[in-house]
Amino acid sequence: MTSDRQSRGPLPNFDSSVFRPRRLAEEVVPLLRQSILSGTFAPGERLNEVELAAQLNISRPPIREALQALIGEGLVRTVAGRGTFVASFDLETVGHLAEVRRALECAAAGLAAVRAGDAALDELEKFLARTGDALGDAARPYPRDLDFHQQILEMSGNPKLVDTARAVTTQLQLARARSGGVPGRARTAYAEHHRIYRALRDRDPEAAAAAMADHLDAAQAHVRQLLHDRDSEESR
Repeated sequence: MTSDRQSRGPLPNFDSSVFRPRRLAEEVVPLLRQSILSGTFAPGERLNEVELAAQLNISRPPIREALQALIGEGLVRTVAGRGTFVASFDLETVGHLAEVRRALECAAAGLAAVRAGDAALDELEKFLARTGDALGDAARPYPRDLDFHQQILEMSGNPKLVDTARAVTTQLQLARARSGGVPGRARTAYAEHHRIYRALRDRDPEAAAAAMADHLDAAQAHVRQLLHDRDSEESR
């Protein structure tokens, strides 16, 4: 019987011949991470080392190392006697992750208001303009390749904060993948991003942190409702 993974065919954008053997695991990690976050592998789906190795035309050890790295990121979990699975998050866990993200990103916004140079703020203004162009007048989802929050984290000037926030955000990204891209939230989020930007431009750390808190609270309430609706639908 052909599995769902086999029927999807080989994972894209991978040529094992161009990588040195000792770097295979390093190259497989981002490939599997993106496949998980994009929904190629669904939350709760089993990840079979033998099938993954066959699809990528490499041996099993790099696959095993890559999966261990993703376990460390919270994207993959192991179940004794059953195997390795894509992580799935209940509403309580999503709430806990959101609380951590809120604390980190509000701190980042406050720091950015003080530390970011004028040139960085000019770039952020241009970044928001590109986002507005990508959204257009139609009801479109927020463009995934334009990450406003990552910009703010980088502007905090604290690399440890950036790394910690990235790990939390990655897990939340997987949790939100279940809700899909919902266009109705995008324009509201864009307006909230502008409020954060204005506080940064005013060099007001308290206002920047408050604007970030309001934005993340609104986003989390939206995701929580979507996940609740999805769980209710699946339980019928």
